[in-house]
Amino acid sequence: MQIQKKVSEWRAQNASQILEKAKKKIRAMGGIEVEQAHPRLVYITLDHGSWHDQDEVQELWAGLLASSCWRDARDDGNLIFINTLSQMTINEIRIFNYSCITAKKMASPGGLIVADTLECDLPLLEAVSDIQDIHRLDRELDHLRSLGLCPYGFSPLDSDLMADITPSSLALHMYVRCQGVSGSPLAYFGLV
Repeated sequence: MQIQKKVSEWRAQNASQILEKAKKKIRAMGGIEVEQAHPRLVYITLDHGSWHDQDEVQELWAGLLASSCWRDARDDGNLIFINTLSQMTINEIRIFNYSCITAKKMASPGGLIVADTLECDLPLLEAVSDIQDIHRLDRELDHLRSLGLCPYGFSPLDSDLMADITPSSLALHMYVRCQGVSGSPLAYFGLV
């Protein structure tokens, strides 16, 4: 019973930190209050996010909560990103953040956000992810691929172990929402 209480208190503290970070993001953007978000999104975001005490992960959860505060409280579009983030490890989040920040972004001829190819060698990938085990790195990249965030990873035929960590369009959309922005990713990255 004592362990349950400690875990509950730890989760409550994490949820409170996420909520405060979300409110800061909302105020910084002149947005509306968290109470305007779809109740389902608020509940699920805080429920999943409360399992994380790392600041860099809490910032992403707070961003998703902040970007859920639309004027139309029936909009539950962030559910896609909430479910995806809840499946990611801290190391995958580091790769995700690095790829979305570093890759050159552009608008496709049809007006959609895309990223140019982003490759990195093993030492850089180890530094970014904080993983020194090549097999675990391969698994993490495979998992990012299965989530639709990084479509490539290591080539099984490449002896140099260069990883293609180009973020997918879905990854770029998710990254923007995780920053607390509900608008166009093209506008966020200054491409319009």
